[in-house]
Amino acid sequence: MLKIDNLSYRYPSRKQFTLKNINLTLADGEMLLLAGRSGCGKSTLIKAVSGLLGSEERGELQGAIYLQGEDISKWPPEKTGQMVGTVYQSPDDQLFAMTVADEVGFALENQGEEPEVIARKVSETLELVGLGGFEDYSIHKLSGGQRQRLALASILVTRPGLLILDEPVSQMNPQGVQSFMQLLVRLNREAGIAILMIEHRVNELCKYFSRLAVMQDGRIVYDGLVADAWQELTGRGDLGLREPQTVKLCRALQLSELTTDQEKIVQMLRHECEPAVTAAQAQPAGPQKPLLEARDLYYTYPGSKEPTLKKLQFTLYQGQITAIMGFNGAGKSTLMNLLGGLTQTQQGSMLLAGQPVGKQLGKIGYLRQEPDLMLLADTVREELCWKNHTITQEELQQLLEHMNLEEYADDFPLALSKGQRLRVVLGAMLAKKPALLLLDEPTTGQDEQSLAEIRRLLLAYKEQGGSIFICTHDMELAAQVADRVIVLCAGQIIADGTTEEVLSNKELVEAGGLTPSALLPVCEQAGLPPCITVEGVKRYVRKTAVGRN
Repeated sequence: MLKIDNLSYRYPSRKQFTLKNINLTLADGEMLLLAGRSGCGKSTLIKAVSGLLGSEERGELQGAIYLQGEDISKWPPEKTGQMVGTVYQSPDDQLFAMTVADEVGFALENQGEEPEVIARKVSETLELVGLGGFEDYSIHKLSGGQRQRLALASILVTRPGLLILDEPVSQMNPQGVQSFMQLLVRLNREAGIAILMIEHRVNELCKYFSRLAVMQDGRIVYDGLVADAWQELTGRGDLGLREPQTVKLCRALQLSELTTDQEKIVQMLRHECEPAVTAAQAQPAGPQKPLLEARDLYYTYPGSKEPTLKKLQFTLYQGQITAIMGFNGAGKSTLMNLLGGLTQTQQGSMLLAGQPVGKQLGKIGYLRQEPDLMLLADTVREELCWKNHTITQEELQQLLEHMNLEEYADDFPLALSKGQRLRVVLGAMLAKKPALLLLDEPTTGQDEQSLAEIRRLLLAYKEQGGSIFICTHDMELAAQVADRVIVLCAGQIIADGTTEEVLSNKELVEAGGLTPSALLPVCEQAGLPPCITVEGVKRYVRKTAVGRN
């Protein structure tokens, strides 16, 4: 199906090649997961295969890209698009019609198909992606997960032989990810479509793929079985690969095999580990000082009959990280917009340090889900200092280093990768040291190294007395940094408690559209208390010097 032969590419504005001697093959009906650090060249590789690099003036392309035996490296995008379909990270970047049927039928109209043929193919494709009966819906009334399925349908309707997906599930809740991936696996098996997916979330998605390729600095440094990758890439933290929690547990306890197989892990725990001498318990928090108090919040969008938020009541405390989690469309971003002053409260009250939030917006920092809308300067360096008259040159340099942006300090922010752009905005927010920091999906598109640095920065900010309210679908991140978790479902709070209490409750987690930690069934089968982090498991077991009988 696809053969990339010694491919190199240099952007016209750069002296160095972004892609360097790439060799990669993909057979008919094969699924391949491609991972690597932000900025390693993954998106450029997608552009090359999709035919979009030909539009880059004076760029230098070497090597060849074969699709069904034909070299497509010099083809125009419209010709390549008949054989290759691409679904991007944000569905809104490729949706433009008013209704679902018009969106899916657009490509067929361009090909001159008859109206009755278009109607039939549109309906068949919508059924295929789980949107049957949505033909007359406005695309603006669809949830994020539904819009991603619509973007997929608009590509599948022309029946491409190769489907490329660029971080397609980065904005979905865990159950939405599971549903979308099951759909892709079904399409692969039933329609024989070859699939190339780029994703940082290897920890969640590796179970759907048998093959993994990893890029670093424009080169393929690993291409093999997923099951072999964990051992092969031992000690390669520089690749930014997010390993599953179960593999991290095997590493942390130095078990004899690195695996995601829960039964094997339980057996190794029984034969290779022993109870810890003393299981250190988390210390209860002392009295907390309220920072923000929300009472009886309601919000209804214009034209909607049902309120998006219904009688919300909660308190955020000083020096504490609180995570808000739940289904796409549960009302999380609406709540963030209310707290950030982008939307006015219709009913209820919000007080920050005893004053109405509307009068305290200067003390609130808000990183929105669309960080590109917040980039205003010409360089990363200027962006980090935007309207910040107190930051010193030393602090700026430290921030560049901590956000892994030092080599991009003088680059145009919007020219960076999505993960890098998000870190620029987060860095600018942290530099202003707000009393309350609102973060809406701050880890989208981040590799493991960048995630580790973000975690460190957030925890350091908390230690300095800062308060953080973070909206995330990342269960592992929430377990590692949050003191409390609030779960929102259909505009109402269904849980508000300590992170351990909420995320170790399987029924509660699933009711909020989340997926329980893979460590929970391991702990249950091994007879351990429920744990949601590797560090939690290590409180109860340790590796023995020799195996146990």
